[in-house]
Amino acid sequence: MTLPKPMMDRRSWILGSLAAGLVIGNVHNRSFASANKPSSMFRVRTVVKLNGEIRLKSQINDAKTSKGTAITAKTAPIQASTLVDVEEHIQIGMSLAECKSYVRVLEAESEVQVDRTITKTKLRESCRDIVKMGNDREMMTACLDNPLFASERELIDIPINSMFLDSLLTKKEVRVNDSWKVDNDSTCYLLGVEAVLDGGLSVYLVKNDDKSAQLELKGSVAASVHNVATTITVDGKAQVDRSSGCVTWFAANVEETRDISERSPGFKVMAQIQMRRARIEEISSGLTLQSIASRTPTLEAASLQQFQSDLGFFRFLASRNWMTYRDSGEEATYRYIIDNHRVAQCNVTNMIDYESGRQLSMDGFVADVKTSLGTSLVEILESSERVTSSGMRALRVASRGSAQGVDIVWIHYHISNDDGRRAIAVFMLNADQLQEFAAEDAQIISTFELINWPTKLDSKSVEAASATTTPESKPEGAAVSTSKSDSSRPRLPR
Repeated sequence: MTLPKPMMDRRSWILGSLAAGLVIGNVHNRSFASANKPSSMFRVRTVVKLNGEIRLKSQINDAKTSKGTAITAKTAPIQASTLVDVEEHIQIGMSLAECKSYVRVLEAESEVQVDRTITKTKLRESCRDIVKMGNDREMMTACLDNPLFASERELIDIPINSMFLDSLLTKKEVRVNDSWKVDNDSTCYLLGVEAVLDGGLSVYLVKNDDKSAQLELKGSVAASVHNVATTITVDGKAQVDRSSGCVTWFAANVEETRDISERSPGFKVMAQIQMRRARIEEISSGLTLQSIASRTPTLEAASLQQFQSDLGFFRFLASRNWMTYRDSGEEATYRYIIDNHRVAQCNVTNMIDYESGRQLSMDGFVADVKTSLGTSLVEILESSERVTSSGMRALRVASRGSAQGVDIVWIHYHISNDDGRRAIAVFMLNADQLQEFAAEDAQIISTFELINWPTKLDSKSVEAASATTTPESKPEGAAVSTSKSDSSRPRLPR
Protein backbone atom coordinates (compact mmCIF):
# COMPACT_ATOMS: atom_id res chain seq x y z
CA MET A 1 0.00 0.00 0.00
CA THR A 2 1.28 3.46 -0.88
CA LEU A 3 0.16 6.46 1.13
CA PRO A 4 0.75 10.05 -0.02
CA LYS A 5 4.18 11.41 0.94
CA PRO A 6 5.30 15.04 1.22
CA MET A 7 5.11 16.62 -2.21
CA MET A 8 8.78 17.69 -2.03
CA ASP A 9 9.69 14.03 -2.51
CA ARG A 10 7.35 13.42 -5.39
CA ARG A 11 6.78 16.63 -7.32
CA SER A 12 10.13 17.94 -8.46
CA TRP A 13 8.24 19.24 -11.50
CA ILE A 14 6.97 22.11 -9.36
CA LEU A 15 10.45 23.52 -8.79
CA GLY A 16 11.32 23.00 -12.42
CA SER A 17 8.13 24.58 -13.75
CA LEU A 18 9.87 27.65 -15.16
CA ALA A 19 11.71 25.39 -17.58
CA ALA A 20 8.47 24.07 -19.12
CA GLY A 21 8.47 23.82 -22.87
CA LEU A 22 12.28 23.86 -23.03
CA VAL A 23 13.61 22.37 -26.29
CA ILE A 24 16.17 19.73 -25.43
CA GLY A 25 16.91 18.70 -29.00
CA ASN A 26 14.84 18.69 -32.17
CA VAL A 27 11.06 18.99 -32.32
CA HIS A 28 10.60 15.33 -31.39
CA ASN A 29 12.81 15.46 -28.30
CA ARG A 30 11.23 17.58 -25.55
CA SER A 31 10.84 17.96 -21.82
CA PHE A 32 7.22 18.01 -20.62
CA ALA A 33 7.32 19.62 -17.20
CA SER A 34 4.34 21.49 -15.83
CA ALA A 35 4.40 25.25 -16.29
CA ASN A 36 2.20 25.64 -13.24
CA LYS A 37 3.53 28.53 -11.25
CA PRO A 38 3.08 28.26 -7.49
CA SER A 39 -0.03 30.38 -8.12
CA SER A 40 -1.99 30.15 -11.41
CA MET A 41 -5.48 31.01 -12.69
CA PHE A 42 -7.55 28.82 -15.01
CA ARG A 43 -11.02 28.58 -16.55
CA VAL A 44 -12.16 24.94 -16.39
CA ARG A 45 -15.35 23.55 -17.90
CA THR A 46 -16.15 19.91 -17.17
CA VAL A 47 -18.93 17.63 -18.43
CA VAL A 48 -19.46 14.19 -16.89
CA LYS A 49 -21.81 11.48 -18.20
CA LEU A 50 -22.21 8.43 -15.98
CA ASN A 51 -23.96 5.06 -16.31
CA GLY A 52 -23.91 1.93 -14.19
CA GLU A 53 -25.49 0.42 -11.12
CA ILE A 54 -25.55 0.99 -7.40
CA ARG A 55 -25.40 -1.88 -4.93
CA LEU A 56 -27.50 -1.69 -1.80
CA LYS A 57 -26.51 -3.28 1.48
CA SER A 58 -28.42 -6.23 2.87
CA GLN A 59 -30.77 -5.24 5.70
CA ILE A 60 -29.48 -8.18 7.74
CA ASN A 61 -27.20 -6.65 10.37
CA ASP A 62 -23.50 -7.18 9.67
CA ALA A 63 -24.15 -9.52 6.71
CA LYS A 64 -20.72 -10.13 5.13
CA THR A 65 -19.20 -12.15 2.31
CA SER A 66 -16.31 -14.56 2.90
CA LYS A 67 -13.98 -11.66 2.01
CA GLY A 68 -15.46 -9.45 4.71
CA THR A 69 -17.37 -7.11 2.37
CA ALA A 70 -21.05 -6.25 2.81
CA ILE A 71 -23.54 -8.52 1.09
CA THR A 72 -25.44 -6.92 -1.78
CA ALA A 73 -29.21 -7.18 -1.28
CA LYS A 74 -30.25 -5.58 -4.59
CA THR A 75 -28.94 -3.41 -7.38
CA ALA A 76 -30.47 -0.42 -9.12
CA PRO A 77 -29.52 1.28 -12.40
CA ILE A 78 -28.02 4.74 -12.21
CA GLN A 79 -27.33 7.36 -14.83
CA ALA A 80 -26.19 10.94 -14.32
CA SER A 81 -25.05 14.04 -16.12
CA THR A 82 -23.04 16.85 -14.54
CA LEU A 83 -21.85 20.23 -15.77
CA VAL A 84 -19.36 22.29 -13.76
CA ASP A 85 -17.90 25.52 -15.15
CA VAL A 86 -15.46 27.37 -12.88
CA GLU A 87 -12.64 29.85 -12.67
CA GLU A 88 -9.96 28.84 -10.21
CA HIS A 89 -6.90 30.42 -8.64
CA ILE A 90 -4.70 27.54 -7.50
CA GLN A 91 -1.65 27.38 -5.29
CA ILE A 92 0.43 24.21 -5.30
CA GLY A 93 2.62 23.76 -2.24
CA MET A 94 5.30 21.35 -1.18
CA SER A 95 2.80 19.20 0.69
CA LEU A 96 -0.92 18.56 0.30
CA ALA A 97 -1.55 20.70 3.38
CA GLU A 98 -0.01 23.65 1.52
CA CYS A 99 -2.23 23.26 -1.55
CA LYS A 100 -5.33 25.41 -1.89
CA SER A 101 -7.52 27.12 -4.45
CA TYR A 102 -10.18 29.78 -4.73
CA VAL A 103 -12.96 28.71 -7.09
CA ARG A 104 -15.57 31.00 -8.60
CA VAL A 105 -18.39 28.76 -9.80
CA LEU A 106 -20.02 30.03 -12.98
CA GLU A 107 -22.31 27.06 -13.44
CA ALA A 108 -22.84 23.79 -11.56
CA GLU A 109 -25.75 21.43 -11.94
CA SER A 110 -26.47 17.74 -12.22
CA GLU A 111 -29.29 15.31 -12.84
CA VAL A 112 -29.11 11.83 -11.35
CA GLN A 113 -31.59 9.03 -11.97
CA VAL A 114 -31.52 5.98 -9.70
CA ASP A 115 -34.06 3.42 -10.86
CA ARG A 116 -37.14 5.64 -11.46
CA THR A 117 -36.22 8.46 -9.08
CA ILE A 118 -34.67 11.61 -10.56
CA THR A 119 -32.78 14.12 -8.41
CA LYS A 120 -31.66 17.48 -9.75
CA THR A 121 -28.97 19.44 -7.95
CA LYS A 122 -27.97 23.04 -8.59
CA LEU A 123 -25.50 25.08 -6.60
CA ARG A 124 -27.14 27.97 -4.74
CA GLU A 125 -26.33 31.49 -5.94
CA SER A 126 -25.10 32.31 -2.42
CA CYS A 127 -22.49 29.54 -2.66
CA ARG A 128 -20.59 30.59 -5.78
CA ASP A 129 -17.36 31.44 -3.94
CA ILE A 130 -15.62 28.21 -2.99
CA VAL A 131 -12.31 27.45 -1.34
CA LYS A 132 -10.47 24.12 -1.44
CA MET A 133 -7.83 23.45 1.21
CA GLY A 134 -5.57 20.51 1.79
CA ASN A 135 -4.92 18.80 5.08
CA ASP A 136 -2.58 15.88 5.72
CA ARG A 137 -5.08 13.50 4.11
CA GLU A 138 -7.36 15.12 1.52
CA MET A 139 -8.66 18.32 -0.06
CA MET A 140 -11.51 20.00 1.83
CA THR A 141 -14.20 21.90 -0.11
CA ALA A 142 -16.10 24.73 1.58
CA CYS A 143 -18.07 27.85 0.71
CA LEU A 144 -16.76 31.23 1.86
CA ASP A 145 -20.17 32.50 2.95
CA ASN A 146 -22.54 29.57 3.66
CA PRO A 147 -22.19 25.93 4.70
CA LEU A 148 -22.67 23.54 1.78
CA PHE A 149 -25.13 20.69 1.61
CA ALA A 150 -23.50 17.30 0.99
CA SER A 151 -25.07 17.19 -2.47
CA GLU A 152 -23.51 20.56 -3.34
CA ARG A 153 -20.05 19.51 -2.22
CA GLU A 154 -20.32 16.27 -4.20
CA LEU A 155 -21.44 18.28 -7.23
CA ILE A 156 -18.31 20.46 -7.14
CA ASP A 157 -15.87 17.64 -6.35
CA ILE A 158 -15.87 15.98 -9.78
CA PRO A 159 -14.01 12.66 -10.39
CA ILE A 160 -10.86 14.30 -11.82
CA ASN A 161 -9.35 17.15 -9.79
CA SER A 162 -8.31 19.80 -12.35
CA MET A 163 -6.08 21.38 -9.72
CA PHE A 164 -3.62 18.49 -10.14
CA LEU A 165 -4.07 17.82 -13.85
CA ASP A 166 -0.56 19.02 -14.69
CA SER A 167 0.92 16.31 -12.48
CA LEU A 168 0.49 14.06 -15.54
CA LEU A 169 3.44 15.84 -17.17
CA THR A 170 7.08 14.90 -16.83
CA LYS A 171 10.29 16.86 -16.50
CA LYS A 172 12.43 14.25 -18.18
CA GLU A 173 13.43 14.24 -21.86
CA VAL A 174 10.96 12.20 -23.91
CA ARG A 175 10.24 11.32 -27.54
CA VAL A 176 7.07 10.26 -29.34
CA ASN A 177 6.06 6.76 -28.18
CA ASP A 178 7.89 7.20 -24.86
CA SER A 179 5.96 6.69 -21.63
CA TRP A 180 6.31 7.49 -17.95
CA LYS A 181 4.61 6.48 -14.72
CA VAL A 182 2.37 8.77 -12.70
CA ASP A 183 3.60 8.49 -9.13
CA ASN A 184 1.12 7.12 -6.61
CA ASP A 185 0.79 10.37 -4.69
CA SER A 186 -0.17 12.30 -7.82
CA THR A 187 -2.62 9.52 -8.64
CA CYS A 188 -4.22 9.92 -5.21
CA TYR A 189 -4.67 13.68 -5.60
CA LEU A 190 -5.86 13.49 -9.19
CA LEU A 191 -8.46 10.75 -8.58
CA GLY A 192 -9.45 11.86 -5.07
CA VAL A 193 -8.45 8.63 -3.31
CA GLU A 194 -6.45 8.33 -0.10
CA ALA A 195 -4.17 5.40 -0.85
CA VAL A 196 -3.06 3.34 -3.84
CA LEU A 197 -2.94 -0.33 -2.86
CA ASP A 198 -1.93 -1.80 -6.22
CA GLY A 199 -1.53 -0.90 -9.89
CA GLY A 200 -0.78 2.51 -11.38
CA LEU A 201 -1.25 4.98 -14.22
CA SER A 202 1.03 5.54 -17.21
CA VAL A 203 1.25 8.46 -19.64
CA TYR A 204 2.25 8.00 -23.31
CA LEU A 205 3.46 10.72 -25.69
CA VAL A 206 1.69 9.99 -28.98
CA LYS A 207 2.15 13.24 -30.92
CA ASN A 208 4.32 16.31 -30.58
CA ASP A 209 4.99 19.54 -32.46
CA ASP A 210 5.96 23.15 -31.72
CA LYS A 211 2.45 24.13 -30.53
CA SER A 212 1.06 21.12 -28.70
CA ALA A 213 1.59 17.58 -27.52
CA GLN A 214 -0.92 14.73 -27.45
CA LEU A 215 -0.85 12.35 -24.48
CA GLU A 216 -2.65 9.17 -23.53
CA LEU A 217 -3.33 8.14 -19.93
CA LYS A 218 -3.94 4.47 -19.20
CA GLY A 219 -3.96 2.22 -16.17
CA SER A 220 -5.86 0.67 -13.32
CA VAL A 221 -5.47 1.14 -9.58
CA ALA A 222 -6.80 -0.63 -6.53
CA ALA A 223 -7.28 2.14 -4.01
CA SER A 224 -8.92 3.11 -0.73
CA VAL A 225 -11.30 5.96 0.15
CA HIS A 226 -12.02 6.30 3.88
CA ASN A 227 -11.09 2.62 4.33
CA VAL A 228 -13.46 1.54 1.54
CA ALA A 229 -11.93 -0.49 -1.30
CA THR A 230 -12.34 0.80 -4.85
CA THR A 231 -10.91 -0.15 -8.25
CA ILE A 232 -10.49 2.57 -10.90
CA THR A 233 -9.56 2.03 -14.54
CA VAL A 234 -8.66 5.08 -16.65
CA ASP A 235 -8.44 5.31 -20.45
CA GLY A 236 -7.88 8.95 -21.36
CA LYS A 237 -6.32 11.50 -23.69
CA ALA A 238 -4.87 14.93 -22.98
CA GLN A 239 -3.53 17.86 -24.95
CA VAL A 240 -0.68 20.03 -23.70
CA ASP A 241 -0.22 23.61 -24.88
CA ARG A 242 3.53 24.03 -25.34
CA SER A 243 3.54 27.80 -24.86
CA SER A 244 1.97 27.59 -21.41
CA GLY A 245 3.18 24.07 -20.59
CA CYS A 246 -0.27 23.15 -19.21
CA VAL A 247 -2.88 20.54 -19.98
CA THR A 248 -5.64 22.39 -21.85
CA TRP A 249 -7.92 19.48 -22.77
CA PHE A 250 -8.60 16.17 -21.09
CA ALA A 251 -11.07 13.38 -21.89
CA ALA A 252 -11.32 9.96 -20.30
CA ASN A 253 -13.45 6.94 -19.68
CA VAL A 254 -13.19 6.21 -15.97
CA GLU A 255 -14.60 2.89 -14.75
CA GLU A 256 -14.94 2.50 -10.99
CA THR A 257 -16.15 -0.34 -8.78
CA ARG A 258 -16.51 0.54 -5.11
CA ASP A 259 -17.48 -1.68 -2.18
CA ILE A 260 -20.59 -1.06 -0.12
CA SER A 261 -19.72 1.01 2.94
CA GLU A 262 -21.31 2.15 6.17
CA ARG A 263 -21.77 5.54 4.56
CA SER A 264 -23.10 4.81 1.10
CA PRO A 265 -24.10 2.09 -1.37
CA GLY A 266 -21.50 0.38 -3.49
CA PHE A 267 -21.44 0.94 -7.22
CA LYS A 268 -20.03 -0.07 -10.57
CA VAL A 269 -20.09 2.83 -13.03
CA MET A 270 -18.52 4.15 -16.21
CA ALA A 271 -17.97 7.90 -16.29
CA GLN A 272 -17.17 9.78 -19.50
CA ILE A 273 -15.30 12.96 -18.58
CA GLN A 274 -14.51 15.90 -20.84
CA MET A 275 -12.56 18.86 -19.47
CA ARG A 276 -11.48 22.07 -21.20
CA ARG A 277 -8.93 24.22 -19.41
CA ALA A 278 -7.33 27.57 -20.26
CA ARG A 279 -5.14 30.08 -18.47
CA ILE A 280 -6.79 33.38 -17.55
CA GLU A 281 -5.39 36.64 -16.22
CA GLU A 282 -8.00 37.24 -13.50
CA ILE A 283 -11.11 35.79 -11.89
CA SER A 284 -14.36 37.46 -12.99
CA SER A 285 -15.33 38.11 -9.36
CA GLY A 286 -12.15 40.15 -8.91
CA LEU A 287 -11.11 37.94 -5.98
CA THR A 288 -7.88 36.03 -5.45
CA LEU A 289 -6.50 33.63 -2.87
CA GLN A 290 -4.82 36.58 -1.19
CA SER A 291 -7.93 38.80 -1.10
CA ILE A 292 -10.13 36.07 0.44
CA ALA A 293 -7.62 35.18 3.17
CA SER A 294 -9.65 36.84 5.92
CA ARG A 295 -12.84 35.07 4.78
CA THR A 296 -11.29 31.63 4.42
CA PRO A 297 -12.69 29.20 7.02
CA THR A 298 -10.46 27.11 9.22
CA LEU A 299 -10.11 23.43 8.36
CA GLU A 300 -12.43 22.62 11.26
CA ALA A 301 -15.09 25.01 9.99
CA ALA A 302 -14.62 23.75 6.43
CA SER A 303 -15.48 20.24 7.58
CA LEU A 304 -18.99 21.35 8.60
CA GLN A 305 -21.90 20.95 6.24
CA GLN A 306 -25.58 21.84 6.26
CA PHE A 307 -28.16 19.20 7.17
CA GLN A 308 -31.80 19.98 6.57
CA SER A 309 -34.94 17.88 6.88
CA ASP A 310 -37.20 19.14 4.12
CA LEU A 311 -40.08 17.09 5.54
CA GLY A 312 -39.30 17.58 9.24
CA PHE A 313 -38.72 21.36 9.04
CA PHE A 314 -35.47 21.50 11.01
CA ARG A 315 -31.79 22.01 10.18
CA PHE A 316 -28.34 22.04 11.77
CA LEU A 317 -24.62 22.13 11.03
CA ALA A 318 -22.47 19.06 11.61
CA SER A 319 -19.22 17.45 10.58
CA ARG A 320 -19.32 15.80 7.19
CA ASN A 321 -18.56 12.55 9.01
CA TRP A 322 -22.30 12.55 9.70
CA MET A 323 -24.65 11.17 7.07
CA THR A 324 -28.42 11.00 6.71
CA TYR A 325 -29.55 7.39 7.01
CA ARG A 326 -33.29 7.96 6.72
CA ASP A 327 -35.74 10.86 7.01
CA SER A 328 -39.52 10.43 7.08
CA GLY A 329 -40.37 13.86 8.46
CA GLU A 330 -41.67 12.58 11.78
CA GLU A 331 -38.31 10.94 12.51
CA ALA A 332 -34.84 11.18 10.99
CA THR A 333 -31.75 9.05 11.64
CA TYR A 334 -28.18 10.30 11.26
CA ARG A 335 -25.00 8.26 11.65
CA TYR A 336 -21.50 9.41 12.60
CA ILE A 337 -18.97 7.41 10.59
CA ILE A 338 -15.18 7.61 10.67
CA ASP A 339 -13.15 5.54 8.20
CA ASN A 340 -16.07 3.22 7.45
CA HIS A 341 -16.65 2.63 11.16
CA ARG A 342 -19.94 3.65 12.76
CA VAL A 343 -19.22 5.58 15.95
CA ALA A 344 -22.64 6.92 16.92
CA GLN A 345 -26.22 7.37 15.83
CA CYS A 346 -28.62 10.26 16.32
CA ASN A 347 -32.41 9.99 16.08
CA VAL A 348 -34.40 13.22 15.75
CA THR A 349 -38.14 12.98 16.38
CA ASN A 350 -40.66 15.76 15.90
CA MET A 351 -42.97 16.02 18.93
CA ILE A 352 -46.51 17.34 19.17
CA ASP A 353 -46.35 21.12 19.43
CA TYR A 354 -47.04 22.84 22.74
CA GLU A 355 -49.09 25.98 22.92
CA SER A 356 -46.96 29.08 22.55
CA GLY A 357 -44.91 29.85 25.68
CA ARG A 358 -45.26 26.42 27.32
CA GLN A 359 -42.03 24.56 28.14
CA LEU A 360 -41.17 21.09 29.45
CA SER A 361 -39.51 21.09 32.89
CA MET A 362 -36.17 19.39 33.53
CA ASP A 363 -37.73 17.02 36.07
CA GLY A 364 -40.36 16.08 33.52
CA PHE A 365 -37.74 15.39 30.86
CA VAL A 366 -35.60 13.24 33.21
CA ALA A 367 -38.69 11.22 34.04
CA ASP A 368 -39.42 10.75 30.32
CA VAL A 369 -35.85 9.56 29.71
CA LYS A 370 -36.08 7.02 32.53
CA THR A 371 -39.36 5.73 31.16
CA SER A 372 -38.06 5.40 27.59
CA LEU A 373 -34.91 3.50 28.61
CA GLY A 374 -36.66 1.23 31.08
CA THR A 375 -34.56 -1.65 32.38
CA SER A 376 -31.65 -0.72 30.06
CA LEU A 377 -30.87 2.31 32.24
CA VAL A 378 -28.13 1.95 34.87
CA GLU A 379 -27.73 5.57 35.97
CA ILE A 380 -28.31 9.19 35.02
CA LEU A 381 -24.88 10.77 34.59
CA GLU A 382 -25.83 14.44 34.33
CA SER A 383 -28.54 16.88 33.30
CA SER A 384 -28.35 20.49 32.17
CA GLU A 385 -30.31 23.25 30.48
CA ARG A 386 -29.24 26.07 28.19
CA VAL A 387 -30.29 28.42 25.40
CA THR A 388 -28.38 27.63 22.20
CA SER A 389 -26.72 30.07 19.84
CA SER A 390 -29.65 29.55 17.47
CA GLY A 391 -32.11 30.60 20.20
CA MET A 392 -33.47 27.14 21.03
CA ARG A 393 -34.07 25.97 24.61
CA ALA A 394 -32.19 22.69 25.06
CA LEU A 395 -32.60 20.23 27.94
CA ARG A 396 -29.80 17.66 28.08
CA VAL A 397 -29.75 14.34 29.95
CA ALA A 398 -26.75 11.98 29.70
CA SER A 399 -27.18 8.42 30.95
CA ARG A 400 -25.43 5.07 31.00
CA GLY A 401 -26.85 1.61 30.57
CA SER A 402 -26.51 -1.60 28.63
CA ALA A 403 -28.09 -3.27 25.64
CA GLN A 404 -27.42 -6.89 24.70
CA GLY A 405 -24.46 -6.94 27.09
CA VAL A 406 -22.80 -3.81 25.62
CA ASP A 407 -22.19 -0.68 27.72
CA ILE A 408 -24.12 2.17 26.10
CA VAL A 409 -24.18 5.93 26.61
CA TRP A 410 -27.31 7.88 25.68
CA ILE A 411 -27.48 11.65 25.39
CA HIS A 412 -31.08 12.90 25.23
CA TYR A 413 -32.02 16.44 24.19
CA HIS A 414 -35.39 18.15 24.29
CA ILE A 415 -35.23 21.13 21.91
CA SER A 416 -37.97 23.74 21.77
CA ASN A 417 -38.68 27.32 20.72
CA ASP A 418 -41.05 29.98 22.06
CA ASP A 419 -43.64 29.17 19.39
CA GLY A 420 -44.22 25.65 20.71
CA ARG A 421 -42.20 23.72 18.13
CA ARG A 422 -40.20 20.94 19.78
CA ALA A 423 -38.17 17.87 18.96
CA ILE A 424 -36.25 15.11 20.71
CA ALA A 425 -32.67 14.27 19.66
CA VAL A 426 -31.15 11.07 21.05
CA PHE A 427 -27.46 10.25 20.56
CA MET A 428 -26.46 6.64 21.22
CA LEU A 429 -22.95 5.18 21.24
CA ASN A 430 -20.85 2.51 22.88
CA ALA A 431 -19.24 3.72 26.09
CA ASP A 432 -15.75 2.99 24.76
CA GLN A 433 -16.36 5.37 21.83
CA LEU A 434 -16.91 8.49 23.92
CA GLN A 435 -13.45 9.87 23.27
CA GLU A 436 -13.78 9.38 19.50
CA PHE A 437 -17.24 10.95 19.58
CA ALA A 438 -15.95 13.98 21.50
CA ALA A 439 -18.45 16.89 21.45
CA GLU A 440 -20.30 16.07 18.24
CA ASP A 441 -23.65 16.38 20.01
CA ALA A 442 -22.81 19.90 21.19
CA GLN A 443 -22.00 21.01 17.62
CA ILE A 444 -25.34 19.76 16.31
CA ILE A 445 -27.49 21.08 19.14
CA SER A 446 -25.83 24.51 19.23
CA THR A 447 -26.80 25.08 15.58
CA PHE A 448 -30.12 23.20 15.61
CA GLU A 449 -33.06 25.23 14.32
CA LEU A 450 -36.76 24.37 14.42
CA ILE A 451 -38.63 26.01 11.56
CA ASN A 452 -42.30 26.73 12.13
CA TRP A 453 -44.73 24.64 10.15
CA PRO A 454 -46.42 26.23 7.11
CA THR A 455 -49.48 28.21 8.20
CA LYS A 456 -51.45 27.46 5.04
CA LEU A 457 -51.65 24.13 3.25
CA ASP A 458 -53.89 24.88 0.27
CA SER A 459 -53.44 22.82 -2.89
CA LYS A 460 -51.26 25.42 -4.62
CA SER A 461 -48.80 25.80 -1.74
CA VAL A 462 -48.50 22.03 -1.33
CA GLU A 463 -47.91 21.59 -5.04
CA ALA A 464 -45.29 24.35 -5.10
CA ALA A 465 -43.32 22.83 -2.21
CA SER A 466 -43.79 19.12 -2.83
CA ALA A 467 -41.36 16.48 -4.03
CA THR A 468 -42.69 16.63 -7.59
CA THR A 469 -41.64 20.26 -8.03
CA THR A 470 -38.94 21.00 -10.60
CA PRO A 471 -36.03 23.36 -9.92
CA GLU A 472 -37.58 25.96 -12.20
CA SER A 473 -40.69 26.34 -10.01
CA LYS A 474 -39.21 25.60 -6.60
CA PRO A 475 -37.04 28.11 -4.68
CA GLU A 476 -33.46 27.27 -5.63
CA GLY A 477 -31.74 24.82 -3.32
CA ALA A 478 -29.29 22.01 -3.02
CA ALA A 479 -31.31 19.08 -4.30
CA VAL A 480 -34.76 18.41 -5.67
CA SER A 481 -36.24 14.95 -5.99
CA THR A 482 -38.90 14.21 -8.58
CA SER A 483 -39.89 11.01 -6.82
CA LYS A 484 -43.65 10.56 -6.33
CA SER A 485 -43.22 9.55 -2.70
CA ASP A 486 -44.47 11.88 0.06
CA SER A 487 -45.89 14.19 -2.62
CA SER A 488 -48.67 15.37 -0.30
CA ARG A 489 -46.29 16.58 2.41
CA PRO A 490 -44.99 20.16 2.21
CA ARG A 491 -41.23 20.56 2.03
CA LEU A 492 -38.92 23.20 3.42
CA PRO A 493 -37.39 25.29 0.60
CA ARG A 494 -33.59 25.44 0.56
